[in-house]
Amino acid sequence: MENKRNGLDALSFALIILALVFAILVSVLSDPLIKVIPGLISVLLLVISIFRMLSLNTARRRYENDRFVSLFKSDGFKRFSCPKCKTLCRVPRGKGKIKIRCPKCGEEFIRRT
Repeated sequence: MENKRNGLDALSFALIILALVFAILVSVLSDPLIKVIPGLISVLLLVISIFRMLSLNTARRRYENDRFVSLFKSDGFKRFSCPKCKTLCRVPRGKGKIKIRCPKCGEEFIRRT
């Protein structure tokens, strides 16, 4: 039987680390009323991370992870979403205004890289 779950990726890992930071913040704070907000944020981040890891919608989770990773790492490419089918198209940076053809649906659109 094939495993169709998303599993742990960079975004889920970052959410878990952020949840741990908020959990540590809860232990440092002294006022019980102020502890509630970071505690809820910590639980929410963990729930979102677990949801992402167990999700069967791997295409959507992969898209979210790619967007997250592209915020922190420049690989020399810029990504554009196709206006017709919403497929993520990757093109080289610094080429000026270019015509992009979607590899999935064949739609052509012009963007500045």
